[in-house]
Order: sequence, then C-alpha cells, then structure tokens
Amino acid sequence: MLTLVLADTELELVPRELQRHPSVRASARKRGLSPTAILLDSSFHHPALQKAPEGERRGRPDIAHIVMVVALDSILNLEGKLRIFIHTRNDEAIQFAPETRIPKNYTRFTGLMEDLFARGEVPEEKPLLHMDRGVTLEQLLAKLGGEAWAFADGAVPIDLRAEFPRHGEDLVAVIGGFPHGEFRSPVARICKRVVSIHAAPLKAWTTAAEVLIAYRWAHPLAGSA
Repeated sequence: MLTLVLADTELELVPRELQRHPSVRASARKRGLSPTAILLDSSFHHPALQKAPEGERRGRPDIAHIVMVVALDSILNLEGKLRIFIHTRNDEAIQFAPETRIPKNYTRFTGLMEDLFARGEVPEEKPLLHMDRGVTLEQLLAKLGGEAWAFADGAVPIDLRAEFPRHGEDLVAVIGGFPHGEFRSPVARICKRVVSIHAAPLKAWTTAAEVLIAYRWAHPLAGSA
C-alpha cells in the first residue's frame, strides 16, 4: 500500500487578519458568501497577501486540486493500493476515500473544500472526505505508520526505478503542497529519507504522478508482472 500525503499544503480559509481587505471582500461579495467562509486564493487575493506572513507561498488551493485529481484517477487507486491525505499549513488532516470523485472544475472544488472546512466531513449522507483539526504532520505520520519518504527539491537524488521499496513493502510518500520553498514541518527528523527525483524543481503533481507510477511498477498485482 502506498500512502500519499500532500504536506504543509497551502489550503486554508481566509485568515481573520485578511478578511477585511478589499480584495477579499470583493471576491466574497461576488460569490454571495462571507469573507470568513471562503478559501484564501492568491489568484483573487494577491493584494491582501503582499504583506501577509509567507504571503508569497500562501493561497494555493489549486495545487491540492490538481494533485487530488491525478491521485484519485490513478491506476494505483483503481487497483486499491493507495491511501490519500492532505495535511495543511494550519495542521488540518484531510482523508479522501478511494472512491472520491474530485470535481474537475476548480470552482466546484473550492466550494467542496469550503463545505469541508465548515462541516468537518462531506457529503452529509455518506462522507467521503473527513477533516481532523490540530494534527501535525509528525502526528499524522505516526498514526499512519510505515516507512515515510519526503520528496524535496535539492535533496539526496535517487532513481525511483532502482531504489523504490519492493516486495509488498508499504510506503508513505510525503510531497509538498506548496508552490516553492521548503517544508514548514521537520521532515528531515520525522521521515526516514528525504529524497529528490530530478535535478530540476518539480511541481507537486509531477512528483505525485512519478511516485504513483513507480510504486505501481514496483508492486504489480498478482499475475500481472
């Protein structure tokens, strides 16, 4: 089983200190929502983020959207060999059921995430997404168990084809859910390895796709090798 954790993900509601900014109020008003109930999004709230702490990397729910579409539609997930979690910058842990069908439309995805932040799980009748609050990355990895590798730009280079765990070994793959920079969580301490799979910086969804494919080839279904 592969567990994919999108860590330190820049997915959050607009923080209190930015809720009165004109760019935030304008985007909330356009959608008919309160500024307290919408996702922070740099595409709409860039002026508000210019003076915010770490504003250059925040407000990127699009990263989570693309990675979740790639992961949930992957062959590995279809074969029942994948677990998927998002860990956010504010220490929320979101678990996705394997049968979840993430909206391909970004606007619908943001609405889904806003409902999740408000309710803690969605949909109401048969929840497929569940959020726990106050869970650090270290606590999440301890709960998941298994060997954890973090994938980071500039780390120890490896060839996934040669070094990926084989013979049925489980792995937790920790990928950064932020546009650039380093993990905010102490991955060097809490992961067994911190590795890089390419000399050039990679987008989170590119790394996720490479890891998903490599793990599947290293762990073929019985009779398919």
